[in-house]
Amino acid sequence: MGSVYAPVINLDSFVWILLQLFLIGGVAANYLDEIQGRPWHTKIPKTHLWIISLFSLIASNLIGIYLSITFAWWFWLFTVVWVFFIIAYDLELFNGCFHNTPSLALSWGSVCLGSYYLQSFTITPKILIVSLINGCIAGYGRNLYEVAKPFCKDKNPFSSEASRFAWALLKKQILFVDILAVVMLTLKLLA
Repeated sequence: MGSVYAPVINLDSFVWILLQLFLIGGVAANYLDEIQGRPWHTKIPKTHLWIISLFSLIASNLIGIYLSITFAWWFWLFTVVWVFFIIAYDLELFNGCFHNTPSLALSWGSVCLGSYYLQSFTITPKILIVSLINGCIAGYGRNLYEVAKPFCKDKNPFSSEASRFAWALLKKQILFVDILAVVMLTLKLLA
C-alpha cells in the first residue's frame, strides 16, 4: 500500500519490494510460526521449516541490501526492522512480548512506511497517517484471526458462530485491501 501512495512508482523497485515482502512476510513468517508450536498442524519436518525460513530471510535481506544500494540508502533500516519483527513475533522471542496485536500493527505500519520511502525517498505526515491506518487494519485483522482460529485452523465443525463470522469478515477485509491496492496501483500507472 505504501508504494501506491508515492507520487511516482518505480516499477523496478516496486517488483523487488513485493518479492522481498513475499519472502519475509509470506514465506519466512509462516514457516517460523510453524516451528513455534505447529499452529497449522503440518507434518513438515522441523529441519525443512528452518531451511526454508532461513533461505527466505537471507534472500529477503539480500533484496533489502540491493534496494538500499540501488535506490534508497536508508531503506536498510526498514529491512532490519522487518526482520526483527518477523523473527521476534513468529518465534515468540523475549517471552513472547512481541507476539501481540500492537507489534503486528507496528510491523505492518512500518511495511507501508518503508514501501513509500523506497518510492519517494521521503517521509511525509500523510504517509505517517496512512501507515498508522494500515497498521490498525493489520492489528484488527490479527484480532479477527485470533477469534477465527478454531474455525480456520482446526477445522472444528463445532466452532462458535463468532469464530465463523470472524473468519468470513477477515477474508472480506483481506480481499477489500487487496482490491483497493490493485485499483490504486492501476490508476497510478495509467495516470
